[in-house]
Amino acid sequence: MIRSIFVERYKKVLIAACLLVIGVGVFNAVIQNNQWKEVYNDPNAKASFEENRNEITYWDEEKEENVPYASYQEYRNSQLLFYTSYLPYSKSLRASDYSSDTSYQSHFTTYFNSALLLLVPLIGFLLFFIDQKTGFNQFLFSLGASRKELFKKKIIYLAIPVLLSILVGQSLYALLIHSLIPAPYMNATLGQLFTSVISNFSLLFFLFCSSAFIGSMVGNIFFGPLTLAVFLLLRSWLPNSIYSLVDNIKLARGTINKPFSRTLFVDFVGKMGGSIWANVILVLLGLFLMFWAYKKYQSLSLENDNAYLLHKESRWSIWWLMTLFTSFILNLNVFDPWSNFLIRKIFEHVNESIIGPILVNVSVTLTVGCICAIVVFFSGITRKAAKTFDKLNHRTG
Repeated sequence: MIRSIFVERYKKVLIAACLLVIGVGVFNAVIQNNQWKEVYNDPNAKASFEENRNEITYWDEEKEENVPYASYQEYRNSQLLFYTSYLPYSKSLRASDYSSDTSYQSHFTTYFNSALLLLVPLIGFLLFFIDQKTGFNQFLFSLGASRKELFKKKIIYLAIPVLLSILVGQSLYALLIHSLIPAPYMNATLGQLFTSVISNFSLLFFLFCSSAFIGSMVGNIFFGPLTLAVFLLLRSWLPNSIYSLVDNIKLARGTINKPFSRTLFVDFVGKMGGSIWANVILVLLGLFLMFWAYKKYQSLSLENDNAYLLHKESRWSIWWLMTLFTSFILNLNVFDPWSNFLIRKIFEHVNESIIGPILVNVSVTLTVGCICAIVVFFSGITRKAAKTFDKLNHRTG
C-alpha cells in the first residue's frame, strides 16, 4: 500500500528528476565535445598564433620560465588536449601521466559541470521537507504503518532511484566524453574517468544525505530553504578551508615545501580521481546524518509544523553542529588570521603577539554562536521575552 501511495504521488516528479540528473551528464558531454570541435576547426587559430607568437607561452619546468611555443602545431596540440594540470603546468599531458596528488582540469568547461552540486541537494532537501509543508505527513501517519517503515520505504522508492540516476548519468558522461574526443587529445583513461565518477558520487551522496537531513529537521518555510542555501555556500568553501588549515600547520612546522594534495573533493567527473579516504569519510558522514534523520523521524510531531526545528530536543546538538561547521569555514576561508601571522613571522621576521589571531578566531566563533543561537532558539527566546513583558506590564498595571 505504501509503495502504491508513493508511486501515485511522486511517479511523474521522480521520473522527471531522474531524467534531469542523467540528462545533465549527457548534455555536458555533448556541450564539451562541441567546444572541442570549435577549437579543432577554428580557421583563424593559426593566423592568431602567428600574430601573437612571442606572447603565447607555456611554463618550462627545466628553465623555470615562460617560453614561446616552437611551432603552431605544438601550440595547437596543447590547446586540444582535453585535460591539463596546473601543479605543475604541462604543455603535453598524456593519458598515462597521472598522479593522485595532482589537480587536473578540463580545457573545456561549462556551467553544467557543477549543476549537480545544486540539483542533487535540492532533491534531497525536498525529500522530507515537501511532505511536512504540504501536510502529507499527517496522511502518512494515519495509515497505521510504523514510522520506521515509512522512512525506509521513502528511501527505497524515492532516494535510491535518484542516487542510482547520478551513477548512471555520470557514467554515461565518462563513456561519452571518452569516445567523442579522439586520442591522443583525450588524455585520460577510462579507468581514470570512472575513478573520478566514484569520487564525485561520494561527494554528491554526502550532499544528498546532508540536505535530506536538513529537510527532515527544519519546518519553517523561509528559514528552511535559507538554511540549505547557506549550507551549500559554506560547503563550497569547505575544501579551501581544509587546505588552508593543513597549509598553516605545515607552515608552522616548516614543511611548506611539501604541498598538500588539492584533490580531496571531486566536484565534477574528469581526470582527477580524488582521495579514497575522503570518499569513505563523505559516505560515512552521509550515512550518519541519514541515520540521525531516521531516529528523529520516529518522534516527529505535527504540532510544530512552522517551527525552525521540528525537534526541540535536538536544539543544542544542532546549535553545536551549525556553530562549529560555520566558524571553522569562516575562520579559515574568509578571515584566516593565522596564515598572515605565520607568513609575517617566518618570512618577514616580524614579531607579533599570538593574541591577535586568537582574538579573531574567538570573536568569529562567538559571533557565529550568537547568530546560530538566535536562529535555533528563536521561538524559545520570543516566548520568554513575551512572558517577561507580560509580567512587567502586570506589575506596572
